[in-house]
Amino acid sequence: MPHADAPHDEVMMEALFSKATTLLYKGCSISMLSTTLLLLSLNIVHGVTHTFMDELFSLLQKKLLLKNNKMLTSSYEARKLIKSLGLTYDSIHAYVNGCVLFQKKNKHIHVCPKHNTSRFVEGSMVVPWKVLKHFPLIP
Repeated sequence: MPHADAPHDEVMMEALFSKATTLLYKGCSISMLSTTLLLLSLNIVHGVTHTFMDELFSLLQKKLLLKNNKMLTSSYEARKLIKSLGLTYDSIHAYVNGCVLFQKKNKHIHVCPKHNTSRFVEGSMVVPWKVLKHFPLIP
């Protein structure tokens, strides 16, 4: 008996295949999806702002790449594409030295139980010291 989500899965796989095989521009050796994943990876590894990423996407798309390229124009579009393909991640707040992850039973506490200091950067009640990006292998 076929799986209930089989048509949806098939459409998603076709979209992923299309994005994975669509070249960034004619004659380029890298796909639009690969480029998007590389840029989002840099964003996560280096912790730059969404504003910076928006400017980077725009600069690449409008000024540096050949005309008629397939580069997305913003980090919002990139995240939306990744999410539509089922490639999501969870953001988990962590204490500055990584001793505590603020998830599960610690999700709603605002003070590190080990060091008795704030989970947020000094002067803020919303910006955490660190954010761990968890990419689940299965939903």
